[in-house]
Amino acid sequence: MKRCQHCNVAVVGQVDTCPLCQCSLDKTGEPSQDIFPSIPTIYHQYSFLLRLVLFISVVIAVASTAINFMFTQSGWWSLFVLGGIACLWISLYFIIQKRANISKTITYQVILISLFSVVWDALTGWRGWSIDYVIPIVCASSMLTVGIITKVKKVPKEDYMIYFVLEALFGIIPIIFFLTGILNTVYPSLICIALSLIFFAALFIFTGPSIIAELKKRLHL
Repeated sequence: MKRCQHCNVAVVGQVDTCPLCQCSLDKTGEPSQDIFPSIPTIYHQYSFLLRLVLFISVVIAVASTAINFMFTQSGWWSLFVLGGIACLWISLYFIIQKRANISKTITYQVILISLFSVVWDALTGWRGWSIDYVIPIVCASSMLTVGIITKVKKVPKEDYMIYFVLEALFGIIPIIFFLTGILNTVYPSLICIALSLIFFAALFIFTGPSIIAELKKRLHL
């Protein structure tokens, strides 16, 4: 056990400075083990993998920009490459931050992918593929994924109930595109809307009281 001559306290663990005054500890005492185990963060666990992905991203960004400067007559396509890399890292950041709650992670990804697709569609001349295909397919896939994962992993109700409702609400959004007549292809949106309504019906028929209780708790009603 080490001692701090300034604070006159004994300090347990493998530390070299006092936690109170940050002065160097007297190292003449007996060595002792840390009280709490050292738990590595995900950044330490997957340090090499994250560094590798970061390095590949930098290589692609630098190479594409350099090649684009050599052949400027083909347009500034490297900006799309840089935008794609930025979208990848934003999405990866939220996956890592929200990884403890699978339902929340999927909900964040639905929002991000939907926004990214609309922005990319607009920047590339707006052909409508984002609202025709991407948003309905992402919403429908998220509802099925959340339902399967929560059942397989036996996630507690309170951890996924609100996200079930949000996923179902996202699935109804394509009805706005359908009613306003801006869709070029309606089948993906119709399938997504139908799936969302079935999802809602199953939620309220089988878990209606639990949903109401969870909403009251979260809204402090």
